[in-house]
Amino acid sequence: MLIYLNLIETEEQKSKFEQIYNSYKHTMFYVAKSILKDDYLSEDAVHNAFISIAKSMDNINEVGSNRTKGYVVVIVRNISFNMLKKQNKDVAIDELEENIKDDNSLEDEVLSKLSVDSIIEEITSLPMIYKDVLYLSYVEDLPTQEISRLINISNEAVKKRLQRGRKILQKVFDCELTS
Repeated sequence: MLIYLNLIETEEQKSKFEQIYNSYKHTMFYVAKSILKDDYLSEDAVHNAFISIAKSMDNINEVGSNRTKGYVVVIVRNISFNMLKKQNKDVAIDELEENIKDDNSLEDEVLSKLSVDSIIEEITSLPMIYKDVLYLSYVEDLPTQEISRLINISNEAVKKRLQRGRKILQKVFDCELTS
């Protein structure tokens, strides 16, 4: 715990981190273990996730909120998948076509017509590769550089996943808007 607390500046943030640690350490371990299937690797994933969280305490407001739980789960899940990919180069990630047009005008129209809750619900129904970056970007309002650092992928990969995830959401919402 001292390692994490040394990464945090203020006493208020240290207190908040301790609450997060005590509230979510078992959930995070469960998530990591469901992916990695190994206690030691799962402990490493949780440790790395807590380091990321300690460095990003400004992104967390309420410890007991669903947003915070989602935030810590997204971080540990991505760290676990990255560890799994390093171990096994054959882990497949759902790849879509490379050249997807980014249509922000349609996105703005959809956002103006739908409630935030329905958008979050649709985001959580997406494949994990897109769900996590969209959640961190739109729900947690994090910049792509921060998302890149948190889930340990390149900034360009974050941008591409955001682009592809938005395209999938646009198709879903197009169907809802026309029906």
